Amino acid sequence: MKKLRKYFFIFIIFIFSTTIFTQNNIDNLKIKLKTVSGKERVDILNQLSKMYYTLSPAKVIKYGQQALELSQKFGYDKGRAHALKNIGVGNYYLSNYDKSLEYYLNSLKIMEEIGDKEGISSTLNNIGVVYWKLNNYDKALEIYNESLKMMKELKNREGISRSLNNIGLIYMTLKNYDKALEFFLETLKITKEIGVKNNIAYCLNNIGNIYWYLGNYDKSLEYYMESLKINEEINNKYGIAGSTKNIGGIYLKLKNYDKSLVYLKKGLKLAKEIEAKDLLQNIYEAFYDFYNVKENYKKSLEYYRLYSEVKDRIFTEESSKKIAEMQTKYETEKKEKENEVLRKNNEIQNLEIIRQTSIRNSFIVISLLILILVFVIYGRYRGKKRANKMLSNKNQQINEQKEQLSKTLIELRETQKTLVEVAHRTGMAEIATGVLHNVGNVLNSVKVSSQFLREKVENSKVKGLEKVVDLFKEHENDLNSFITLDEKGKMLPLYLIKLVEALKVEQDTYLDELYNINTGISHIEEIVAVQQDYAGVSGVTEMILLTKMMDDVVKMYHDSFSLYKIKVYKNYSKVSPILIEKGKLMQVFVNILKNAEESFIIKGEDDKIIKINILEDNESQKVEIIDNGVGIKKEDLARIFSYGYSTKENSKGFGLHTSALTLEELKGKMFVYSEGEGKGAKFTVIIPRKADGG
Repeated sequence: MKKLRKYFFIFIIFIFSTTIFTQNNIDNLKIKLKTVSGKERVDILNQLSKMYYTLSPAKVIKYGQQALELSQKFGYDKGRAHALKNIGVGNYYLSNYDKSLEYYLNSLKIMEEIGDKEGISSTLNNIGVVYWKLNNYDKALEIYNESLKMMKELKNREGISRSLNNIGLIYMTLKNYDKALEFFLETLKITKEIGVKNNIAYCLNNIGNIYWYLGNYDKSLEYYMESLKINEEINNKYGIAGSTKNIGGIYLKLKNYDKSLVYLKKGLKLAKEIEAKDLLQNIYEAFYDFYNVKENYKKSLEYYRLYSEVKDRIFTEESSKKIAEMQTKYETEKKEKENEVLRKNNEIQNLEIIRQTSIRNSFIVISLLILILVFVIYGRYRGKKRANKMLSNKNQQINEQKEQLSKTLIELRETQKTLVEVAHRTGMAEIATGVLHNVGNVLNSVKVSSQFLREKVENSKVKGLEKVVDLFKEHENDLNSFITLDEKGKMLPLYLIKLVEALKVEQDTYLDELYNINTGISHIEEIVAVQQDYAGVSGVTEMILLTKMMDDVVKMYHDSFSLYKIKVYKNYSKVSPILIEKGKLMQVFVNILKNAEESFIIKGEDDKIIKINILEDNESQKVEIIDNGVGIKKEDLARIFSYGYSTKENSKGFGLHTSALTLEELKGKMFVYSEGEGKGAKFTVIIPRKADGG
């Protein structure tokens, strides 16, 4: 339910809606107020109080209090009921929901006594809104349905529209958006027929909220804009602030950050002007979301603190008001009891003067008075004890909340520490996987060479030499005549010459393959040496050259790149050594090159190129890794570093996420850019020259 209320702000309570008068109307009422008295003055004060519903909650309460005091003086029940209702509205806008509910209930009681059915129905709507704000949705829905029934009996179309709208709000809060939209559309139809502009604006805003939750942002923006236009026409400051806040939120969803910021600032200015804490709380929350999306975490944290301060202030003020009410009640009772004691003492003196002869009766009266006094003192003691107990319970709740907050902060720190450790281990696993992958490629080459040698040896020309030796052994005694006279013998010298030539060719071939095997083994040793050089202890910083590190990473992927016919072009500027955790930094480059390699495998291009640029300025060193692989869709760019997000099959989406975490830990930054699918990608890593890994 909290998540729902995060994304929408109910900025005008529909059941409080009345016709918005211009400033001239207000001035006219103030002039008229100076010329009237009695009940007519009460009615003018109540009208002024209603005029300020959407302009100033403080003035709503001010004129409502004046109307209440006068109506009590003249015994004017209708004026008293409406004054109580107006004061309830003012307290509602100031987020004093408990106090607001108290005034509404007192107003309802009087209206029921005088039989004001329309007043009863309207006040029921007000009470329903407070229960909704206090998350008692069943009670709110029950009251709204009761109000709707009465309004239909009275054929009050404006009252019917208010009740329908409020029922829609309940269904919206319960995330039953289709049902809520049904009620809001019916409400809009009636309000347009009636023609009350502020009601129309409010209903349009609610429909905009529904389309927001349904993900139809263009439709939502259309309704918010129409609502803003009407609110500006009638100078409804609450409505303008709420509409601009919602429009800013929609533009944020649509990634139109400039327009989003303009509307949010406008809403914030108005909320401060009318001093509405609930408006400020929601707009600060919207700014927190805005700067979080823009990755301006400093600003985001600043607005989150402002949001929390307003939220805490609302809670603290409500608590302080309750304590003040208890203190006032205690002081009033104390004063009343003191007056009562004084009155009783006067009575005692009068009785003593009048009934001097009735000592017995006087004694009884005094005894009774003493007994009453004991009960009064005891009652005061019990009341004070209850008040102290309530204060103690409240302090205990605050301490428990502080303790829970401390535990939560500790848990968050532990979680962050665990994430960093997991990221490091995962990064080392990625390097190890790359090592095994490339070692495997080299071993395949060694295996092919050894198999070739085996086949050559098995079919070697040496077997021909064995046959010649056998002939020599057969003619050992007549070897001279065999070579000079025998036809086979005559052929032996020429055969031996050709055999020697063939064996020489075989020897060269064997040496070439042995060289390949030896080269492969040396390459394996190099890859393993690189991995061991960067698999140091986490937290240890060393002086490194980015150019050498990048050469080492490319060396690890040499055979893999050769296998997939990937060409690497380097453009290195002269850079200075930097102090950093080299193992963690290498994880980042391994992940980026692995990502580039996989993009080529998916794309299957013949012309596969990776360009690596290394640059340096006074503040930082920058590494650009550019490939012409499969590319990244526009809608995927914003989420590419998110945990678990990947566009590749069988990928857990952890490599780039851990790389981003690692760079944040090393005080660096990572950016990605792509013109779209099939157009390659560019990863940029920026490392401060004074990086310390901390």
